[in-house]
Amino acid sequence: MGMPNKKLKKLIFTAGITFGVYAVFRYLLPLVIPFFIALGLAALLKPWVDRIRKKLSISLMGRKFQLPAGLVGGVLLLAFGCLLGIGLYLGISKLLKEARLLLEDLPRLIREADGILTGWCRRAEEVLRLPEGQMTELLRDGFRNLGSYTASWIMPFLMGSSREWLQAAAKFFVFLVVVYFGTVLALQEGDQIRAYFRKSVFCREYQEMGRILKVVGAAYGKTQIILLAATTAICMAGLFFLGNPYYGLLGLLIGLLDALPFIGTGTVLFPWALICFFNGQAGKGLGLLAIYLASYLLRQVTEAKMMGKQAGLSPFLTLAAVYVGLQLFGILGVVLGPLGFLIIRESVET
Repeated sequence: MGMPNKKLKKLIFTAGITFGVYAVFRYLLPLVIPFFIALGLAALLKPWVDRIRKKLSISLMGRKFQLPAGLVGGVLLLAFGCLLGIGLYLGISKLLKEARLLLEDLPRLIREADGILTGWCRRAEEVLRLPEGQMTELLRDGFRNLGSYTASWIMPFLMGSSREWLQAAAKFFVFLVVVYFGTVLALQEGDQIRAYFRKSVFCREYQEMGRILKVVGAAYGKTQIILLAATTAICMAGLFFLGNPYYGLLGLLIGLLDALPFIGTGTVLFPWALICFFNGQAGKGLGLLAIYLASYLLRQVTEAKMMGKQAGLSPFLTLAAVYVGLQLFGILGVVLGPLGFLIIRESVET
């Protein structure tokens, strides 16, 4: 009877951890996430802050005076924020220029696509011995219906959501302010915060929770961010060398698709390469396949090296975690699903 009782306890413990992770993600995370980000930024900035305070310290009357850690950290955070803002401004300006160029070039692209599809339909009609123009008209009707449906869905969303967008912008501004001052205070009161946790009756639990979050965050979060940035850079660089005028916009979109395990860069690059081969553009098709191969090898090698066996997820489990996350948390479930699964697994196996 010992074994069933042990299994039952394990099952109850796993169910409790799972419910706890869900409750935290659903109700607590939106409230405390700016403070988690502030603690993370404070930990990243601390070595820089300590180095600057040491170099700018002044000895006077046998005493050593240093600048407040919060002040130094606040200035550093503002400097990094300005650099990030400049980078985002330049990047968004480039993307907007490419988007405007794409809109101006859209009629020509539509005509070219129509010519290609018409040619394919005519060849298919000849092979299948269908009346001339039947498949072409069917395909055009399908695209017209798709365009009408898309416009009927998007336009009310764009026209009727201005108030929601303003509220979201205001909330995001407040979020940034809380993160900034939270980081400054975490740097200034870091010793007191650590002393509080050490004296708490839940000190051991806090340490274990911190260890799990550190393992999961380092193994999953950092890996996915690095892979997303590297894959996007590869796609942009590859499209640039292929002479695509929209390399920034398309590279960003394709790179973002790679963050979704059930989509990936091949969803766009493979059909695009096939179209190029069919149209006699073998060089461009090979270039697109090379971009896909480079991004695929980067993910396989880097993900295995950075995440390792302890926190790694198989493609099947990743797909399952993402699907469950989407059902529970919406679009944020793409991140929260795998992250929650790793936290549950790490907690249960500890």
